[in-house]
Amino acid sequence: MKGHLDVKELEKCKKADLQKLAEELGVSTEGTIKELAERCAEVEVEIPDESELTEEEKEAAEQAAVEYAEENKREEPEKDDEPQAAGTVTVEVTAMYLDKVLNEVKEPGEVFTVSRERATILERAKVAKIKE
Repeated sequence: MKGHLDVKELEKCKKADLQKLAEELGVSTEGTIKELAERCAEVEVEIPDESELTEEEKEAAEQAAVEYAEENKREEPEKDDEPQAAGTVTVEVTAMYLDKVLNEVKEPGEVFTVSRERATILERAKVAKIKE
């Protein structure tokens, strides 16, 4: 399957990572993060169907997503027994992962409170879902 990378997601990457991607895609590695992201997003790339991924590739992608989420975390998660503060949501773990921020392994079914931003990142990483 072919497609394009999301320019908004690329803009969140570090410049060195974007330069490496640009080099791999055969586009100029010069310019700002925004310029690099736009050039990389213009290139049509192979997007593997999830069914084509090996278990190792799926685990690596999940771990990378969790690490990305932890690098971009801005607020500390709240405890389950405390009332929810404004801007926080409850999430339920859907896939086991190592939460490096809390330094613990999260198991499927666990429920805890985090910032809305962190919940969105965990949901995108497919390791948790937001509970309404």
